[in-house]
Amino acid sequence: MEDKFSKEEQIAIASVLYNLADADYQSHKSEKECLEACMKELEFDAVGFVPIPKNELQKRAYETLKRMTKEKKHSFSRMMTQLSRSDDHFGARERAFVMEILNMCEVPFVHK
Repeated sequence: MEDKFSKEEQIAIASVLYNLADADYQSHKSEKECLEACMKELEFDAVGFVPIPKNELQKRAYETLKRMTKEKKHSFSRMMTQLSRSDDHFGARERAFVMEILNMCEVPFVHK
């Protein structure tokens, strides 16, 4: 991606992805590996990172996500899809959370 994510965008995206990884209350090695790959793609150093809690995302991250360019939203959507499917189970809690992000932040659904 040529257009780099701003620090504010990195924090918002990382927070969503960390919350998504925990949406089903299970931790799988494949999810952890996918999350690490997403952080690398974001060029985000997650060491010591404390994600925005899920109940504060709407207030603290959604506007940032909504303002991103179409290309950045596409990359973000792809990351959510990859993370959701990384454990071979795209569960109901994950789907509901992803749909909330897609709808409230005007992000297109990217299925691959």
